[in-house]
Amino acid sequence: MTILLAVLGLQAIILVHETGHFLAARMVGLPVERFSLGFPPFIFRRTRGGIEYCIGAIPLGGFVKVDLGTGGGSRSNTHWAARLLAALSGPLANLLMTIVILFAIYGFIGQEIAVYSNIVGNADNALGLAPGDTVISVSGTATPTYEDFARAMDRNPQGTLLAGTRSGRIEVEYSFESGGAPGFIPHIPPVIGESILGMPAYEAGLRTGDSLLAVNGEPVAGWADLLDAVDSGSGDSLAIEFIRDGRRMTASVKPVTVEGNPLIGVVAETTTRRQTHPLLRAMGYSVASAIGGAAGIFGTILSVFSRPGELVQMSGGPVYIAETLNQQAGFGLARFLDTMAALSLAIMCFNLLPIPVLDGGHAVFLIFEGIAGKPVSKKGVAVAQNVGMLVLMLLLGLILWKDLTRVLLRVRL
Repeated sequence: MTILLAVLGLQAIILVHETGHFLAARMVGLPVERFSLGFPPFIFRRTRGGIEYCIGAIPLGGFVKVDLGTGGGSRSNTHWAARLLAALSGPLANLLMTIVILFAIYGFIGQEIAVYSNIVGNADNALGLAPGDTVISVSGTATPTYEDFARAMDRNPQGTLLAGTRSGRIEVEYSFESGGAPGFIPHIPPVIGESILGMPAYEAGLRTGDSLLAVNGEPVAGWADLLDAVDSGSGDSLAIEFIRDGRRMTASVKPVTVEGNPLIGVVAETTTRRQTHPLLRAMGYSVASAIGGAAGIFGTILSVFSRPGELVQMSGGPVYIAETLNQQAGFGLARFLDTMAALSLAIMCFNLLPIPVLDGGHAVFLIFEGIAGKPVSKKGVAVAQNVGMLVLMLLLGLILWKDLTRVLLRVRL
C-alpha cells in the first residue's frame, strides 16, 4: 500500500507542475499541442479540442508541448512576459502545492514537535549537574520536559533549581543575567528514529529502531556520544556496534562530507507531539517555510556546485524519490505529506536552474528578449540547448547510475 502511495505521490507532484504550464499557456493564448504524464512509449492517447492528452509508460516525469517562441519561433509575436509566465508557471504551481500541503499540516493535521527529556546529557553544563541528573523543578515550577525547563528558566533567570541525582535530591542556586535556557543539553537515548535513505548509515545496514552500543570500541551512552564520534572521526570508516531484535551486530559506516561536515544520515528517536496553529498563523508559517526552504535548497545547490561529488551524493533519481516517499509513508500521513512538500519544492528549484531545456533556461532566453527587444538567435538557442541537454543528461545519468548501484549493493548486503 505504501509503495502505491509513493508512486501516486510522485505522479501528483509531476501532474501539478505540468498543469501549471498547461493552464498558463492556455490563459495567455499559446497553443498547446500535447499534455503528457510520463514519457513515451504512450499507453494512453486521446485528442480533445486540438490537444493530445497522453500517459507514458515511463513514469519519470511529464511535459507540456507548447511553443514558447524562444529563438524567434512561430509564437514570438506573443508578448515575452506572457510567454515567461507560461515558462515559470510549472515551478510556481509546485510552490503553491508546497504551501497548500504545509498549511494542511500546520492548520489541521498537526506539526510534529520533538519532546526532549528533563535528564541532563552533557557534563560541561552551566548548572554543575552531572549526566543522568534529572531537573525536577525550577523556582517551584515543575519541569517534566526540557521544553518546560527552558520556559521556566526564561521566566526565572534567577532562582533555585531542584534536581534528582544518584545521591538524592539537591537544590542548586543559579543566576543568568541573559535569561533563556543556558543550563544543559538534554539526554537523548542512542536509538535510531530514522535512518535516512541513501545516506551512509542506511546503505551500511543501520535501520530505524537500532540501539547503538559503541563506535570504534568506545561506548555510546547517549546520542551526543555518537555525534562526537562522527565529528572527530576525520571522515574514516566507523565501526558502529548496535542491537537489533536482541542480536548484537556491527556496521562499517563511512561518513560523507557535506559543506565541510561529516554526516552518516541518522536521526535520534524522540517522543513527539502534534501542534496545530490558528489558520491565519498556519498560512503565514506555510508561506515562510516554503520560501525559506527554497532559499535553503538554492543555497545548498550553489555551495556544492563547486564540489560535483557532493552534488551527486546529495541527489537522487526517481528510484530514490519513490523509495523515500515509501519510507516516509510508513511513519504516518504527516511525515508523508511533509516529504511531498519538500520534494515539490526541490522539483521547483531544480526546474528553475538557468540550464537550457529547463524552465529556468527558457526564462533566461525570454528575459533577454524583453531587455534586448529581440529574441536570442535560433542558432544561439540551439547551441545553448544542446550544451544544456548534454550537461543535464550527464547529471541525470550519474544520478540514475547512483540509484541503480545503491539498490544492487543493498541486495548484496
